[in-house]
Amino acid sequence: MTAPLEARYERLLRVYPAAFRRVHGEDMLTTMLADAGEGRRWPRPGDAADILFHALRQRLFRRPGGGLLDSGWSDACALLGPVLAVVLATLRLTAAARRALSGLSSQWATPPHVLNPGATVLLLAGAWALVAAAAFAGRRRIAAGLGWVALLIEAVTLLRRFPDDPVAVVYGLWWLALGLVATVALTAAGPRRPGAVAGRWRLAVLLAAPAVIGAVLAVGGSGLLIDYTRGGYNAFYLQDLPGLQSATSGWGLEGADATQVDLMLLAILVAVVAGSVAVARLPGPVRRRMLVAVAPVATLAALVELGFNGWAVSNVHMGHNIPLVAGQWASLVLLPLLVFLLGLWWVRRRDETMRLAALGAAAERERN
Repeated sequence: MTAPLEARYERLLRVYPAAFRRVHGEDMLTTMLADAGEGRRWPRPGDAADILFHALRQRLFRRPGGGLLDSGWSDACALLGPVLAVVLATLRLTAAARRALSGLSSQWATPPHVLNPGATVLLLAGAWALVAAAAFAGRRRIAAGLGWVALLIEAVTLLRRFPDDPVAVVYGLWWLALGLVATVALTAAGPRRPGAVAGRWRLAVLLAAPAVIGAVLAVGGSGLLIDYTRGGYNAFYLQDLPGLQSATSGWGLEGADATQVDLMLLAILVAVVAGSVAVARLPGPVRRRMLVAVAPVATLAALVELGFNGWAVSNVHMGHNIPLVAGQWASLVLLPLLVFLLGLWWVRRRDETMRLAALGAAAERERN
C-alpha cells in the first residue's frame, strides 16, 4: 500500500468534525485502505463523494450536544426535500405551460415574468422532477447529488442575467433560495421515507396542492379562456394586492367573465388551505423545523417585493441599470439568515419546554 494514498485519505477525513475523527477516523482509514487494493495512488471518486456527503451531514446535523441543527431535523428534511423539489418542478412547468398555452389563445396574452423562458425552463423542470423521483424512490444520495446539479444550473442561469437585467435576478433570488433549502434538506435527509414521516394522505395533499395551483396559474394566465373576438375580459393580478405594486408581479388570472376568475381564485384558496391543514397536522417537531427551514425564503421574497419596488421601477423608467448599494446587498443576505437563526433558537427552546413538560407530567403520574 502506497503512502500517498493513505495521506490523501487522511486529508479527506479531515472534513469530518474532530470529535467524530477521534472516535471513528482510524477505523475508517484502515477499512478504506484495505478496500483500495494494491497499487492505487488516489481515492476512488465514489469513496471521495461518500466521505464528503457524510461529513457534511455530520457537521450540520449530528454534532453532539452543541450543533445548531439537532438530529430531529432528519425526519423534517426527509419530507421537506422531496416536497420542495416537487414545488420547484411545478413552478418551472407552470411557467413553461403558461407560455405554451398562450400560443394557443386567439391573441398572445401578456407572458409571465419568468426568469428562464423556453428550453431552460423545461431543463430545470426536468432536473427537479428527477430529484423528486429519486428522493421518493429512496435514493437519497442520488437525489442529493442531482439536487446540487439542479441548484448549480439555477444559479448559473440566474446570475448570468445580472449584468443585463438585475431586476429579474433580484426578484428571482427566492427561487434560488428555495432550491438551496431543498438541496440542503435532501443532503441531510434521514432514512425514513416521506410517506412514513407525514402519512400517505397528508403527503398526497402536500403534493397535490402545488400541482393544482400551478395548473390554475398556467391556464388562467395564458389567455386560453378569453374569447378576444367578443371583447372584454376579467382579470386578477398579484399587484392588485396591497403592497405588491412592482411591474415584476406579473402572475395573474384572466377569464372571460368574473365567474371564471372567481372559480380559479377559489381553487387556489382551497389548495392553499388544504396544504396548510396538512402541514398543521404534521408531528410537531417536523412541522416546526419545516417552517423554520422555509422562513428565510419567505423573508427574502417579502423583503424584495416590499422593499425593492422603488429600485425596480427606477431601473425600468431610467433606461439604465441602477446598482444596488452595500446596505441592500447586506439586507438580502443577513435578514433571511437572521430569521433562520432565530427560528433555530425558537425550535430548541420549544423542544426543551415540551421535554420538561413531559417530565413534569410523568412525575405527577408517578406521585398519583
